Amino acid sequence: MKKMYDNVNHFSTDEKTLVLPDVASSSLAHIPAAQTITPDYFVQHYHEFLPRYIANGNPSSNTLKTYCSWIDHFICWCLDNHLHPLAVNDYQMRLFREYLIQENYQPATNHTVFMSIRSFFSAAQQLGLISANPCQDVSIASTTSHNLLNFYSQEQMVEICEFFDQEPDQFIRTRNILILYLMGVEGLRNIEVHRLCREDVRWDIKVIMIRGKGAAGRLDPIYPCSETFDILKAYIDAIPTDKPIKKEGSLTPLILSDSHNNELGRISRNGLRYIMNKALKITGLKQQGQTCHIFRHSCGTNLYQQTKDLRVVQDTLRHRDPKITARYAHVNQQLNNRVTSGLSLRRREEQND
Repeated sequence: MKKMYDNVNHFSTDEKTLVLPDVASSSLAHIPAAQTITPDYFVQHYHEFLPRYIANGNPSSNTLKTYCSWIDHFICWCLDNHLHPLAVNDYQMRLFREYLIQENYQPATNHTVFMSIRSFFSAAQQLGLISANPCQDVSIASTTSHNLLNFYSQEQMVEICEFFDQEPDQFIRTRNILILYLMGVEGLRNIEVHRLCREDVRWDIKVIMIRGKGAAGRLDPIYPCSETFDILKAYIDAIPTDKPIKKEGSLTPLILSDSHNNELGRISRNGLRYIMNKALKITGLKQQGQTCHIFRHSCGTNLYQQTKDLRVVQDTLRHRDPKITARYAHVNQQLNNRVTSGLSLRRREEQND
């Protein structure tokens, strides 16, 4: 990684530095005393600082990997355009946004890119290396309303389930149906299904501890319906016993792969996408540009239509901000309340003919 930043020192920067105090007597004694952090040093070693400024200082390896990947991408763009990454301004960040659009990245990806870069600048700002975050006011086109409108009804979910039911292999059949239930009925994210372990299941009280996104080690309880637990039990009973499950230390992956390269190992996130996309394409329900997240939206939309209770939806989807959950009610009201119906341009007697 260091080679990529060799040209950073060729660019002039503000002479802002942060001198760390002597920490020889602290638990951080491995850090050189009175180390000076310059803008160049930060750009070359940002991955050492970033974990302390995201996910409350405890990011998961997946979160950190994603952030660093996009920050590296941004730094390369800066170097290609002879810009120091910590010297860019608002206008140049808007040029970078145009570059992402021209590269045909999906809006959801662009959102992740800017979230990563904002964290990069936020860390630099906290260290006193820059005075303001240059992408703070650069917005990304939102696809929220479209994503919420692109959901699968309960009837369509049944159709997908019936497709999985046609699979003759009991292990693959029950696994795929379980994935559908976890995403479309219980509202789990792709990464949460991927991270599930056998040790996360509390059979005695029928609770599953979810390894949520963001902070490493974060566990959130969900309370699946009895049908989900019945499918879970059928799936576990159908797991082949002629080969050992590939454990990860003391943990046993729950959702297993049937591929030859990773047989009975933890299924990858791409593996989950492949399973769901194949079902959607064959059933004719595939929507262009949509990911597995559409099943989580389907859970939220269908649950609100059934209960009309935003608190239930919020608890099920584990939203921290109730404003996010409120969008499901807004979409539901738009679908059910055709407010322009009273503005008909035809006379009533003509409508009755």
